[in-house]
Amino acid sequence: MVAAPPAAPPSPDADGSTERGRQRSFYLFVLLFLGIIVVVLAILAIGVITGAGERQFELAITPSGGAIGPGERLDVEVRITALREGLPFFEHDLPVTLLAEDVPAGIYVTFNPAMGLPDPQFTSRMLVAYAGAPPGSYSFTVRATGTDGRTLAIPFRLSVTGPVPNGTAAR
Repeated sequence: MVAAPPAAPPSPDADGSTERGRQRSFYLFVLLFLGIIVVVLAILAIGVITGAGERQFELAITPSGGAIGPGERLDVEVRITALREGLPFFEHDLPVTLLAEDVPAGIYVTFNPAMGLPDPQFTSRMLVAYAGAPPGSYSFTVRATGTDGRTLAIPFRLSVTGPVPNGTAAR
């Protein structure tokens, strides 16, 4: 007895529509994948274009002035706030440095900390201390400078109180 050759499995689709359906699914998947890639690249391009501008920030001092006398000091809050532009993940945060300019003789000014990253806000404490200044009204400038060169400045008004130095000498 001779064995009969195995029979071919029955074809579920004699006209090949199952194979065409698989090909269509594959092409639709590839098209969807390429569409997603194009959208992601477009978002990246827009972010690079809009996020590449110079950063903006605001400077605020609370209080904006004060009075001190011998042995006294002021503790002032200095706040730098970054202004957001463009897509958040394309912004580059830059450190900002604080400096007091044109401080009158006899007044001591320090910042703690003197440099920070406004992400979205950086707060520092400005200490204004009496160091022998004669009584009177004074003004100096608080300047915030970013590493990109942008600066903002606000005046700080200071009144020094205390006894007026006597111009006569005792004998």
